[in-house]
Amino acid sequence: MTFRLGQPAILRQPPVLRQISVRVAMDVLLQEGPTSRAALAKKTGLSKQTMSEVIRTLEEAGWVRAKGIVSGKVGRSAVTYEVADDAGYAVGIDLGVTTIRIAIVSIAGNIVHEGEHAAEGRIGDKLIAHMQDLVEMSLRGAAIPFDKVLLGAVATPGVIDPASGTLTLAPNMTETGDLDVVSRLAEALGCDVVIENDVNAAVLGESWKGCSAGLETAAFISLGTGVGLGMLINGRLARGAKGAAGEVAYLPFGADPYSHDSLERGALESALGAQGILRRYRQLGGERGGVRALVEAAQTGEAAALTVMRETAQLASLLIVSVNAMLDPDIIVLGGNIGRHPLMLSFVREELPRLTRSAIRLEPSRLGARATLIGSIAIALNQAHKALFSPQDLPSEMRLPQDRS
Repeated sequence: MTFRLGQPAILRQPPVLRQISVRVAMDVLLQEGPTSRAALAKKTGLSKQTMSEVIRTLEEAGWVRAKGIVSGKVGRSAVTYEVADDAGYAVGIDLGVTTIRIAIVSIAGNIVHEGEHAAEGRIGDKLIAHMQDLVEMSLRGAAIPFDKVLLGAVATPGVIDPASGTLTLAPNMTETGDLDVVSRLAEALGCDVVIENDVNAAVLGESWKGCSAGLETAAFISLGTGVGLGMLINGRLARGAKGAAGEVAYLPFGADPYSHDSLERGALESALGAQGILRRYRQLGGERGGVRALVEAAQTGEAAALTVMRETAQLASLLIVSVNAMLDPDIIVLGGNIGRHPLMLSFVREELPRLTRSAIRLEPSRLGARATLIGSIAIALNQAHKALFSPQDLPSEMRLPQDRS
């Protein structure tokens, strides 16, 4: 990965061992906050001389700064160092069909801006141009210079084709699918851009700041406008050979898998997505306008709405049991505006014992509508850290900063 904004000094140093020393020192500072050179040396196993050289390199490059002085034994004191919070930033975007969410995170992992905006019916080029305007507005509002943006990450429905850069398997965003999304977004944001599936981002968001934090194997099932699955296996995101792992919308049950609609948007999504839910509701004589109104009607005891909600919970439970059988996750998180609703969760929990004897840990998304956005900034921050502080000839995963919120 090559940043357009220039490489920091630490990446121009040839010795791989020195770069490894930089990585382990930054890992401690990101995880534990202000730390003295002596404590860093002890925690990393590096010599005090090596650690002094590492801190000097990082300080000269602007990534680390002196924080203060702590007292030690009698007559001794030590300077503590911290990651320079304003040295650089990453931008995360949740690019949805109706809503665009934007967040800016500092290199130390602090969220300095978060906003939600309506897509206002824009599609294709106009949608990307609108997103660019919103990012620029967000940066100005947060008083962040544009040249401090290191990397952007955009989470969107569907899958980005690695060869063409176009969006596939996103039936609700067909007008955007013909664009080279990767190139256009990189051009719009003025820096390198990482694209990720929205539900994949959501499972990462929950694993950083949500209900699956600290767990190595987790699943995130989104039930809303569409249906999707994000999987974290042994601490790593499962993407599959073509990036389409977790496209459970195309599982062949819920609706006729041979129908044209099922081939276009998937049999399960045809039944379990918002359109399918509303279609069944109207067939039973329901008159409410949307899914939110349907759920409210079910809460008041309306027969048609309750029937549809229970049918939806049955289908969702089949999906949950299937995911549990395949992955054996520590936790399954239910997200999406339908999946995380308390009424849907209660119906699913009633249904599961009828389908399985396995004890499935099922929790609603703690981050709610923010899960995908938090995941997108986690992706951007992690990629920036790896590019800045991990040896390019010996790349490895760096941990995200510990959540202190």
